[in-house]
Amino acid sequence: MDFLRRLEEYRSLEKQIAWEGTFQDYLELIKTKPYISQLAHSRIYNMIRAAGVEEKEGVKHYNFFSSELFGLDKTLEKLVEEYFHPAARRLDVRKRILLLMGPVSGGKSTLVAMLKRGLEKYSRTEEGAVYGIRGCPMHEEPLHLIPRELRQEFEKEYNVYIEGELCPACRMMVETEYGGRIEKVPVERVFLSEDNRVGVGTFTPSDPKSQDIADLTGSVDFSTIAEYGSESDPRAYRFDGELNIANRGLMEFQEMLKCDEKFLWNLLSLSQEGNFKAGRFALIYADEMIVAHTNENEYKAFISNKKNEALQSRIIVLKIPYNLKVTDEVKIYEKLIRQSDLRDIHIAPHALRVASIFSVLSRLKESKKQGMDLVKEDEALRRGGRGGIQTEGPV
Repeated sequence: MDFLRRLEEYRSLEKQIAWEGTFQDYLELIKTKPYISQLAHSRIYNMIRAAGVEEKEGVKHYNFFSSELFGLDKTLEKLVEEYFHPAARRLDVRKRILLLMGPVSGGKSTLVAMLKRGLEKYSRTEEGAVYGIRGCPMHEEPLHLIPRELRQEFEKEYNVYIEGELCPACRMMVETEYGGRIEKVPVERVFLSEDNRVGVGTFTPSDPKSQDIADLTGSVDFSTIAEYGSESDPRAYRFDGELNIANRGLMEFQEMLKCDEKFLWNLLSLSQEGNFKAGRFALIYADEMIVAHTNENEYKAFISNKKNEALQSRIIVLKIPYNLKVTDEVKIYEKLIRQSDLRDIHIAPHALRVASIFSVLSRLKESKKQGMDLVKEDEALRRGGRGGIQTEGPV
């Protein structure tokens, strides 16, 4: 019965946080809560900061990642302070694709999954609320309704920055259904969800001979061509590609460098100008963070190809290193055990520590420093110094 009561409370909360109104009502919200119009990178940065930050031994520890990721404190500090922070301030770094590069089981996929799950949860809070035009396939920012000629005046009055243009579907809807009266256009609160394909997208490369670019940019709905008469009619196009549905949030590009080149060039325009080409339409604006991951060998092959120089200049590489700290390795094993059916089984004292020492030693190689063997390297590592330690993978 306790669970049923909790289920009812959950449904009640869903109704409480839902919101619908007109664009005129949305403008009233903007006056009191200007943060609801923040861009995707800013929303992700504020989400991470909202969970809390602690500083230990000169390194910032972000509570947002503390339950799943261990041994990556310096890497995560670099990610937040050197990528998300300036991106949230609308500096040029946000026009870059974030590429996570590192060894297998280094935490790349876990990091991306935490950002996606975090965004879904954060969009249900007051601080992370997202509002979009009702019925828009890209659930876009309602402020795009404001004509470009009036935006400078609006920004002075409301102190809110506007970036982007209406998608083709919304532009036609405003003209045909509302006669250009933007104040009457319906607006609703949007809850980001990967399962519902709202604000969170994932693209996985497959056979380049069978995979279509429509997976990224949407496709023509041939069943409606006879009704609307043209492929350039927005009503005859499905804006359901991963770049479309990830608008306002995040898109994960799995094993990006294994993908066919024709898929990568779509990212070039999106990263440079914030828009992409789809069908027979003008460039479509999208506000989203693109995060990809790959291994070191794939990355080396990518940068060795001169044809990839343009895209390479639009990528920021974050190296995810091997964990070389025994205490953090123990925490990783404890987490994996808690997530399995072995959590109630007794484990011999020091067993996890011994396994962790073995794992860390297997990631080291002979040092060029005279008199330094693997055991001494491990001792230096546990004392907190890197000394002559070298790793087999990227650091």
